[in-house]
Amino acid sequence: MVKYFLAFGLTFVSCLSFSQDGLIKSSWVSAPVKIDGNAREWKRPLRFYDLNTKLSFAFANDEKNLYLCFQTPDEMNELKIMHAGMEVSLITRGKHKASINFPLEKKGESAPPQTEFSINQNFDRMSRRSSFLAQNTMMEVNGFTIRNGMIPINDSSGINAAINWDSTNKFTYEISIPFKELFGINFTTADILKDISLDIEINAVKKQNFSARDFRGNGMGGRMRGGSGIHNDKDGNEEENSEPTFEDKMAIFQKSKMKQKFILSQSNDSN
Repeated sequence: MVKYFLAFGLTFVSCLSFSQDGLIKSSWVSAPVKIDGNAREWKRPLRFYDLNTKLSFAFANDEKNLYLCFQTPDEMNELKIMHAGMEVSLITRGKHKASINFPLEKKGESAPPQTEFSINQNFDRMSRRSSFLAQNTMMEVNGFTIRNGMIPINDSSGINAAINWDSTNKFTYEISIPFKELFGINFTTADILKDISLDIEINAVKKQNFSARDFRGNGMGGRMRGGSGIHNDKDGNEEENSEPTFEDKMAIFQKSKMKQKFILSQSNDSN
């Protein structure tokens, strides 16, 4: 279930739920969003939250581009995305599907080194993240008007993706897609006024790639679970308040999915 996050200073998050079949509206931005894995250009906390994927997310658009932002403070979920991969699909005109696979699933990979993927207090986050950013510079895109196949994440077409972390260790994933790539070169106003379906799939980590030692220690405490019991600081950042359960840990071995319909904003819309 998707939930609105409404932060009030240092108080608890207040959530208003609604059906995922209901339409939500993208936010209008007057200038292009820089795709760098930093959410400074987005209103935080992000407007929506999905329980299945443990992702907060938001949509934005200007007159030429669609922008998506995803965040998670959950380090288990972060590892799942980094190691198993994630697909972001957009369905327009009721049937046409365009997708971005990033990061790519690490197929056939042997068990990751303990120094890189161990879930304990002493694992080197900075080393793991630097290694991830250096190695994940390509994405697979399909169903777009011009650019398809394996392309750089900062492609000249304007189909861009970026992942990074902020000072609170929150994982941020941004995407930009030009309308001409999503709707076609000769798209019309009627095309962009129709609802769009967002589908997210986070792949399951293969069990042989993790050992029992990966779940020892308490360095993964205080992660988001079920969207409840989370405090917000003045900048809308979730604070840690509990240890992950066995169920939380095992979720890394299960595929998670999200579906949500939305519509784009026009320049004269009020958001």
